[in-house]
Amino acid sequence: MDIRPAERCVRVRRRRRGTAAALVLAGLLPLVGGCAAAGAVERSPVRAQPKDPALHALLPEKIRKAGSLKVAEGDDYPPLVQLGLDNETLVGMEPELMKAIGQVLGVDVEFSKSSFDSIIGGVRSHRYDLAIQAMLDKPERQEHVTFVDYFRTSSSILVGQDDRKSIGSLADLCGRASAVEQGTSQVDDVVEQSKKCTRAGKPAIEVLVFPDSVGCFQALSTGRTDAFVGGSPTVTYQAEQSGGRLFEVGEPYRFLPYGILVNKDDKALARTVRKALQKLIDNGAYRQILKYWKVESGALRRATVNGGTA
Repeated sequence: MDIRPAERCVRVRRRRRGTAAALVLAGLLPLVGGCAAAGAVERSPVRAQPKDPALHALLPEKIRKAGSLKVAEGDDYPPLVQLGLDNETLVGMEPELMKAIGQVLGVDVEFSKSSFDSIIGGVRSHRYDLAIQAMLDKPERQEHVTFVDYFRTSSSILVGQDDRKSIGSLADLCGRASAVEQGTSQVDDVVEQSKKCTRAGKPAIEVLVFPDSVGCFQALSTGRTDAFVGGSPTVTYQAEQSGGRLFEVGEPYRFLPYGILVNKDDKALARTVRKALQKLIDNGAYRQILKYWKVESGALRRATVNGGTA
């Protein structure tokens, strides 16, 4: 089994944007990030939420005094999050949902762009009050942070046109190359499947681990890898945006919630964020946000804490 980190396509963000844009112009890459997402909108028409004084009073004193929540977020996982037309503003379901939660709590939301595999450490060290970045709420992660669940999701496989009939599941990746994003559960999925391949006497999977989803999509679009295994929302989005060049194959697997990360010591904050999210669910704003970003199939009926059980 060959597991290796793929070299970064970029050293700095400006160079990455140029690479992605060039591939889009060449017709090789779907709209993977804010820089390439020419159709990205700045915000949805969902109305601003009124402040709930009772929930505001439940916030930790330091957050009430600061008047803001420091939230870690990514910028390259559409339609959940991406850069807007100005290449600076975060747009998508996740930042919009967090802004609505902040409005209910009566505080501003200050986003800090962070890599996926660093957000748990950032929340644990109190660098951030919260983090939201399409992270599955799993029991092993609950040992380190608390999750306020906001979305139900799954994992899926994305392939190019030539492989749409030969790849339909993880088992079909034996002897093939698969891209996965660093720090995600899909890394473990593909590594475990590769072990199953070799135990069955089949070739191992070449596991290419990229630091972000942009690298994964570039590798797939340019033929460096045969598949990308990732979260269903972004796999579906990229297939739809590719103009028939990329395809979501097989059946989604492992349905779990995505959760907002909270420090385990901040129990009051976790309870308050859950109540604010539940208010958005009850008044319909939550479903409006998900519907606008075309991910309403993952809507939850009830906000839960640490609801991931498998």
